[in-house]
Amino acid sequence: MISLQELQSKTTSSIELENYLSLNFEKVYDFFELRKHSDLLKSKEEFKRYVSLNWQVLKQLNNTNTTNLSFLSLLLDVCERLGLRPQFKLLYEFLFNSNYKISIRLVASELYLINVNEVDNYLTRYDEINLLLQSSYETEEDNRDKVLSTAINYYAQVLIDFGQFNLVSVHQLKGKFETTISKNEFSFLKHDIIERVLEIELEDYESAYNTIHLLLDSFLGRDIVKPQYIPNFIIESETMYSKAIEKVNPDFNSIRQVSVDRYRSIASRSIFYSLGRGVTILTEENQLFAYMISYGRMHNQKLTTSFDFLPENIFNDSIDIIDWGCGQAMASMTLFEYLNAKNIKHKTNQIILIEPSQLALKRGSLHIKKFLPSVLIDTKNKDLDSLTDDDFKNNKNNSHLHLFSNILDIDLFSLTALIDRIDNNFKGVNYFVCVSPYINDLKTERLDSFMKYFSGNEKFEKLGSVNSKTKQWIYNWTRVIRVFKATIN
Repeated sequence: MISLQELQSKTTSSIELENYLSLNFEKVYDFFELRKHSDLLKSKEEFKRYVSLNWQVLKQLNNTNTTNLSFLSLLLDVCERLGLRPQFKLLYEFLFNSNYKISIRLVASELYLINVNEVDNYLTRYDEINLLLQSSYETEEDNRDKVLSTAINYYAQVLIDFGQFNLVSVHQLKGKFETTISKNEFSFLKHDIIERVLEIELEDYESAYNTIHLLLDSFLGRDIVKPQYIPNFIIESETMYSKAIEKVNPDFNSIRQVSVDRYRSIASRSIFYSLGRGVTILTEENQLFAYMISYGRMHNQKLTTSFDFLPENIFNDSIDIIDWGCGQAMASMTLFEYLNAKNIKHKTNQIILIEPSQLALKRGSLHIKKFLPSVLIDTKNKDLDSLTDDDFKNNKNNSHLHLFSNILDIDLFSLTALIDRIDNNFKGVNYFVCVSPYINDLKTERLDSFMKYFSGNEKFEKLGSVNSKTKQWIYNWTRVIRVFKATIN
């Protein structure tokens, strides 16, 4: 793990900083994105000094380099979280003028952090801020903690700026929050932390402001309790779904149709919203159905186009397939369907399925058995950060094909730790297929940083790269594809 002191030591010039970021971006990303809020608060003044005192160096970074701009975007995010308005303004305007795609949540933040001079600015911008934060919650954030934090910071900023002389306007803003919550069943604001913030009496505005931030700091600093994981092989059996799967053909559409048929009678918006943009750990069968219906065809199409970049001869010899964050094993299913359609013979030695949701992992094993009844399946019921070297038994005689479908863009795990797992346990020839939706440039940089790390390995070869933003691909879907080969010694 890096530190602000290390970062400071590498910020003596724009060239030195660029070189450092090029080699260490995944560590920098983890440092800012995965750091506990309590630790971030402790270093608030140090971080403030870093941006302010190094601004002349920071603004000299090459603004055509996506890694540099992504780094500045990380700094911008921390400025918003810590309420550092002058530093936020510097970074925001630089990124905006560099045509960098700033996240929707930070665009919302700009509306209350920059060029706000009177309370009417705050009140008239409420609807736009709320719509942007709702969109961020639904399309770009991996959980709603950051979105809730931004909404609370907005509310608290109005309170501290105008609570002494214009408390009526603060109450008006409070009323707007309450109206949104009462009228929109699926508003991101419908959360216990918002309810508790809105219950705080505002008459002693300074005390109320401090209480709000104590609540927020406590909320953001909470320890997430991880579920109990099953250590042994798991597969779904003796269920209505498993019996239905026995009767269908081994192809993706036929298997997806089972979920379509079963979901018809129980479909609801509440089940869809419980998927959390497809990153929530699924705990109910109805969520499995909803996920397959909502995201299945899109995953299938993205993966199919990505497999076109793989050379056919990699399947001539024995190969191990690792499906990271596999869910219901859509990536592996699509691979086998692709190979069948192309009449490509393959010698799959084993398939390793890694997934924290027990229900999804069981179903993933079932799906793989439908395609390859005799293949060896090794299930790892864990989130990526819980994996250890003991979870993998390396076979140097086999090549490895790693499937990352809609997982590398997620901020909820350490990219550095994942790279270490791969480096330590998959010696020899490795192929990587990485696909994600296009969300923003920072998320895309996470995939590029992952690939860039392995580019220093022997016989690295970039096999394919695609960026399709909105309206640049079919059905208005988006995709980011990185396919590459690396030999790990």
